Amino acid sequence: MGVSEKSRKILWVQAGGLCAICKEQVITPGTASDDPSVFGEEAHIVARSGGGPRAGGIAEDLINHHANLILLCSKDHKRVDDQPNHFNVDRLRQIKADHELWVRSLLDADKGRSRLVPDPAFAQPKVLKLITRGNPLWNMVKESATFEYSIPDGLPDDDEDLIIEFIDMLKDFHNIAMDLDSVRQNRDAEKMIQSYISRLAEREFLVGAFVRHMLLTGGGSEVPTPWPMLRVEVQPARLAEVADEYGNPYPRQ
Repeated sequence: MGVSEKSRKILWVQAGGLCAICKEQVITPGTASDDPSVFGEEAHIVARSGGGPRAGGIAEDLINHHANLILLCSKDHKRVDDQPNHFNVDRLRQIKADHELWVRSLLDADKGRSRLVPDPAFAQPKVLKLITRGNPLWNMVKESATFEYSIPDGLPDDDEDLIIEFIDMLKDFHNIAMDLDSVRQNRDAEKMIQSYISRLAEREFLVGAFVRHMLLTGGGSEVPTPWPMLRVEVQPARLAEVADEYGNPYPRQ
């Protein structure tokens, strides 16, 4: 027996229609001639088949229960299944619980409270842009109102220290970006960012980034405030997956 319609509805409502990992809405807008495209997937935390990732340890009648399902976008679903050691049962359950608590906090918030929502005027990014130069990343830093990052687990200390130095440097520049007025100051910032990108590349790490356009709503203001969010990730080149702008992976050569 597959997932029941009731379990499916409960899962989607509790997840707010958002991927539990990247927080992206798992449906695209429709067009004048086509319906919206749904790319949300109901992933099993404990696998439904004995040979699947994270198999075993749960009663058969609970395999397709909404408590054993997590709503993910297609990209994060593949990532979760390809990396079962990192995304183990306990971690996925915690991700699910944290995400559903976050969704409830948004729904329960008073209208006067501030919250961030996707800006409908912009397409939300589905993949990170590969960063090879300092200038594009510096422009993203200057554009953004807030900053988030991701660092891989299980790295040698030297590699992790370099990545932390890089992230700390970006955060420092983000804090003072509005105060750097001259061309020379901006160029120096680009060069500093470029030097770290080059050092990371020498150790076979890639830097990816995107700006997610959000709106800050509530807080007594009737007009939402643009609130672009910069996300930066550093990943080993051997684990990177090249994809088009829609998140569809290119076949490996």
